[in-house]
Amino acid sequence: MQLSETQQKKALEKLTYFFSKSCDSCSGHDWLLNDKVFEMREFNMGTLVLGGQASVFPVITVSCKQCGNTYLFNAILLGLIEKKDDIAG
Repeated sequence: MQLSETQQKKALEKLTYFFSKSCDSCSGHDWLLNDKVFEMREFNMGTLVLGGQASVFPVITVSCKQCGNTYLFNAILLGLIEKKDDIAG
């Protein structure tokens, strides 16, 4: 899912504290906020479960431009998307 400009601005506002930190891996200070929401699915012993039977965890990524170290942030807790029954928050 593509983040709208409004959602991107909201993410930047919510993560202001993070962007002032240095990277844990290389001590770099230059960050890249991805403009898409990704999903992590519940582990089901190698079986892909689609639909309401498996929880989905929506995340946005922020990566260090120097070394590529990537952090995941919960898109629901950041207020970027609404929680639904089959989405973990």
